[in-house]
Amino acid sequence: MFQLEKPTPITITNTNPRRELHGEERVRAIDIAWSMTGENTLLDLIEPGLREHHYCNHALKAGQESLPDMIIPLPNLRRPKLPTAYHYAKGEKWRGYRFVWDWGTEEAHVDFTDVVLANLHYELTEGGSVTVMGTIQYNGDELENNDLYGELSGLASDGEISVMLLAPADLMPAKKGYRAGKPDTQPTQEGDGKNAGELFAEAHGGSKSDDTDTDLDADASEGDDAPEDTSTGEDA
Repeated sequence: MFQLEKPTPITITNTNPRRELHGEERVRAIDIAWSMTGENTLLDLIEPGLREHHYCNHALKAGQESLPDMIIPLPNLRRPKLPTAYHYAKGEKWRGYRFVWDWGTEEAHVDFTDVVLANLHYELTEGGSVTVMGTIQYNGDELENNDLYGELSGLASDGEISVMLLAPADLMPAKKGYRAGKPDTQPTQEGDGKNAGELFAEAHGGSKSDDTDTDLDADASEGDDAPEDTSTGEDA
């Protein structure tokens, strides 16, 4: 599975600091969207053989010999009339990653475990380069540190940073209610695990409408988190 085993420069394209509702507890969370552009060998970090699936070498087809024990350059799109942007395992998220952001000194870095990798996708370019993109999601207790939370929230203004993203031995899907470093929470009779529209309907009586469900869920990132209750009094 995709990982960056050595410190690697990536570009932070967006950060989304937010709060998630876990039962009655509101916890800090953050989404960090990133991208990296390089040779199409990056595709093999996603899945071995993916580079050959999308690219070929017209010169080799014309008879040019390749040197032994060398990675054969594949600069040409194999099917240039097909789309060049693809999602990998669209809609899936995987937890258990380790995310290290290195500021350049031994003591100064972020080292999070049980991070989620989501929205992995890539874009192909004729000539042999690709752009790989994804989102890192985290809601661990470390985010209660205001200075750290602020640094992470402002990463998009820094542009390029150096990180490692290490995959676990066994990938686990990130389920609804995921909490970093803790077991998955199971729905209870009190209503944990229900979506925002269902909780609203139970609190205010009657069945939820499509409009209510849409308005409430729009504030929840990635569809996993119920928004905070900001009501100040009883219904009119």
